[in-house]
Amino acid sequence: MNKLLTLFVGMLFIFALTGCFGEDYDVGVPIAHLHLEKGLQNQQIKLTEANVSWSSSSGEVKETVDNIEKFGLSQDVISVSPNQKASLEFKENEDNGGDIWRDPTITAVLWKHGEKIDLELKDNREFQFPTNEGDYVLEVEFINSVSVNRAQYVGKIVIKETNEQMKITDGKLPEFTLMEIPEIKKFKSTESDGELFDYGYAEVCWNNCSKNNIYNFPDIHSGDVEIGDDIQIDWHEMRPQPTEINLLQINTDNYEVIKKKNINVTNIPLDIEIDEKKIGAQYAVEFLWKDGNKLIGRSMLNFRLE
Repeated sequence: MNKLLTLFVGMLFIFALTGCFGEDYDVGVPIAHLHLEKGLQNQQIKLTEANVSWSSSSGEVKETVDNIEKFGLSQDVISVSPNQKASLEFKENEDNGGDIWRDPTITAVLWKHGEKIDLELKDNREFQFPTNEGDYVLEVEFINSVSVNRAQYVGKIVIKETNEQMKITDGKLPEFTLMEIPEIKKFKSTESDGELFDYGYAEVCWNNCSKNNIYNFPDIHSGDVEIGDDIQIDWHEMRPQPTEINLLQINTDNYEVIKKKNINVTNIPLDIEIDEKKIGAQYAVEFLWKDGNKLIGRSMLNFRLE
């Protein structure tokens, strides 16, 4: 009986080890994607493999690129705006099979004329491109910490502020979905980085405001706040900048405006300190774009405090 039990335990141990080894060994070279947030649109762009040293049950992958910047500049152009937010995503290569990677080390840099610019990746692999315009090479490195497999990816990045994003042209705004959206965060102290706050953002009228300028304020989901918190609303990345901004307080019984305050458009961000009176209140920030005296665009950011 003891021998059978020992044999059974031993077989379970072997199977467990086989599963662990198989999990790491079967994983092929991941596919890297760059996600770009352009207003309400998201782009997903596959990056090109460069230097790769990878071993899996599907075989060995060895790729060598001598001049990473030259190779990167030969790729298709990926156009981004100054300060544009982006993120990295790595997907399993279905041709190679395998499971997900464990605890990879991921770094990202930009190259320009032989000089390296480090990009700070957040825990969710988000980062921000620099403000200086020009042609760059994005280099991303993925290291599987278990098997020490390495894969490098590149993309040609052109940072440029386009005319479409900068100004009103012939009395028309850019497409609403291409416009950067305002950001709202909650701060518990001046030293904190802040956290995203629940809100809704919607187009009211766009390039046809004379016929469609009615807006019904929604029953918005409340965000949790405490007395002493700060709510900050930031629109500095919106291009073109709004002509006029109003802070509206909304009656939560009939969803009508009960207070309206004009905000200086250059006073960025708008800071709202939470006191006892603001708990339970609903607000909207109204963004207006005008061409002379003519209203050509109106959008609304809605939030509620609880």
